[in-house]
Amino acid sequence: MKRTTVLFDMDGLMVDTEPLARAAWQRVVAPYGLTVADDVYERMLGRRTVESAQLMLDALPLPLSRDELVARKTAEYLRSLDGGVPVMPGLWVLLARIDALAIPWGVATSTPRRVAEIVLGKLGVVGRYAALAAGDEVAHGKPAPDIFLLAAARLGAPAAACLALEDSAAGCAAAAAAGMRVVAVPTEQADPDAFAGAYRRYASLSAVAADLELLLL
Repeated sequence: MKRTTVLFDMDGLMVDTEPLARAAWQRVVAPYGLTVADDVYERMLGRRTVESAQLMLDALPLPLSRDELVARKTAEYLRSLDGGVPVMPGLWVLLARIDALAIPWGVATSTPRRVAEIVLGKLGVVGRYAALAAGDEVAHGKPAPDIFLLAAARLGAPAAACLALEDSAAGCAAAAAAGMRVVAVPTEQADPDAFAGAYRRYASLSAVAADLELLLL
C-alpha cells in the first residue's frame, strides 16, 4: 500500500527540545543534590512524561510523588519555552515538500496535549497539521502503538498508509507496532544501534525531504 499521510513525532524530531527537557528534569532534582545520569535519560527518550517521571523515581531517591515530579518538570519546561522553540534543521524544507505533494500530515507525540499545543503554537504550525495525538490521550505510551494508531484514526487513514518519522527507539518501535513504515532520524542522544527495525535511517529531515516520494511508495 502506498503511503498517503505522514506522521511526525515532535520533540527531538520537529523541535530540538530534548536538551530543554533534560535541563528541566535536572533543575527539578538539583535541589536534592541529584543528577540525571545519561543512561537514565536515554531510557526516557520518546516516553510520556508520566513514565519518564517513574523512571526518575526508580533511579533517584527523590522525596516526591510521581504527580509532583511531573508537575514540577512541566512547569520548568514551559518556562524554558518563553524565548521560543528551537527548530530541527530541515523541518521547513520537509514541510514544504509535503505541502507541494498535497499530503496531509499529523503529529504523534508522547508529550501531554496541553504542552504539545503550546510547542506547536510557538513553532507556528497550528492550522497546518491535520491531526494531533498526545501521550495523555491514550492508555499506553510509546513503545506501545496507541499514540500512532490514534493519530492515524484522526487523519482518517489506515496505519499501513502512514509514513512515520521518529527520532527515538521507543517511537520507532511504537510506529512499527502500529503497522506503519518507519523512518528514523536519530538525535545525538539516541543509540544508533537501537533503530535496526526502521525502514530507513537518515541524518536530517532535509535528507528525508530529498527521498520523500520514494519513501511514500
